[in-house]
Amino acid sequence: MIKTDARYIELIRVLQIEELYLERDPFGSAAKLRGWDPDEVIELTRALKEAGAIRRFGAALTPRNSGFKSNAMVVWEAGKMAEDAGGVMAKHPRISHCYIRPSFEGFPYDLYTMIHADDPGHLESIIKELSMLTGLSSWRALNSLIEFKKTSPVYFPLTHSLDGEK
Repeated sequence: MIKTDARYIELIRVLQIEELYLERDPFGSAAKLRGWDPDEVIELTRALKEAGAIRRFGAALTPRNSGFKSNAMVVWEAGKMAEDAGGVMAKHPRISHCYIRPSFEGFPYDLYTMIHADDPGHLESIIKELSMLTGLSSWRALNSLIEFKKTSPVYFPLTHSLDGEK
């Protein structure tokens, strides 16, 4: 674990800027924005990745706009099988999110999976496949109807514009 000092926080602030990834050299651009040496940005970024603070860099698709018209949070009653079943489900290519959360009275589901499919029939077939692979038979599909927001979290928001204006 890296001590989250001011330099790391400032780097994370810059790396969270969406427009940065449209650049040919995003780490060079991040260095330029902060007046740092590009090698230092790469070194600090590598340290954050090795410490597990940064998992990866990549593109994020909007499922509905990418052709996946049937998207649902499928919740499973897994109990003691949650970790094993979650490990199996997390490997499925049509699952983008997989979490264990506590169940509560009236809602026994503790394993959550976000599944993206071409149509409702395909979604149903994925659910049946996962049920067979894991042995879990109690589930509910919470279908997405309207998406109001889907963005990456901003952990350390910029407190001023990049050109120095407040």
